[in-house]
Amino acid sequence: MATLESVTIPLRPRRKQRLDAAKLWLKCRKASHKLRLLSHWWLKRHAPFQAVFVLATHRSGSNLLVDYVNRLPGVANNSEVLCATLPIGLWRQKQPPERALRHIAYSFQMLNAPIRGCKIMLDQLAGCGLTVDALEAEFPNSKYLILYRESLAEQYLSMQSAKATNQWYLLDGEKRKQTRLRIDPAALRTYCDQIRRWYRDLLAAKWLPQQALLLSYEELVDDPSGWLRDRICPLLGTEMVEPQTCHRKQNLLPLPERVENYREVAALLASPLCQQHLEWPWQQAAQRRAA
Repeated sequence: MATLESVTIPLRPRRKQRLDAAKLWLKCRKASHKLRLLSHWWLKRHAPFQAVFVLATHRSGSNLLVDYVNRLPGVANNSEVLCATLPIGLWRQKQPPERALRHIAYSFQMLNAPIRGCKIMLDQLAGCGLTVDALEAEFPNSKYLILYRESLAEQYLSMQSAKATNQWYLLDGEKRKQTRLRIDPAALRTYCDQIRRWYRDLLAAKWLPQQALLLSYEELVDDPSGWLRDRICPLLGTEMVEPQTCHRKQNLLPLPERVENYREVAALLASPLCQQHLEWPWQQAAQRRAA
């Protein structure tokens, strides 16, 4: 007489189940957003607008800058429309350039303001094979707000902290999450080299200075009113509004209290490798001639 053999079916860990559920939820939200994009594109009147691109790297203060700009009259901004982990982003991180440009155009059409912007990270541009020249060809006479961070050490630590705590921004009333980190010197050097390479390639576009503003996070937080009044608002052609934001600085502790192996990497963190001050190539050439 045949007997049935008992079979043990292993249960997936709860964490993997949660991840699978999160991925499914993200796919559903992406599909819903895609339907909204298409309906706005095909059913909504296409009005002329001024395109604005906020170009930055992760943890350089772009959320703060977008928050300031979004409060200006006649301005509306999308977030990272090329980010695959956001409902408003691409289905996959790497897409053909023409598909990425079409998604940006659809995302602009979702906005109603006469000045419409979106934030794009430089690694997202590279992932889709896009350049600032391609953006300008598709959206002529755009304006560009290019943001960078002078302290690459702080930027790197901010990125590692966000990954460790899963807190990517801090809003009013939220609890700050902080953790001590151990720095891999080789990983930090690679990171700094990559950030510099992205900005060097971006700033090489000779036409860009006439349509763009280049500023650092440190300059922005030091004088937000001055940058808005004297530089950002004139570039965008809108009126000045005193800066307000719901974002709060996440990392307040000094480096020795945030880095486990601080003594080992202190010299590297303070070295020129971990600092940058960006200028347009023509400014650098003028300084060399003056010297």
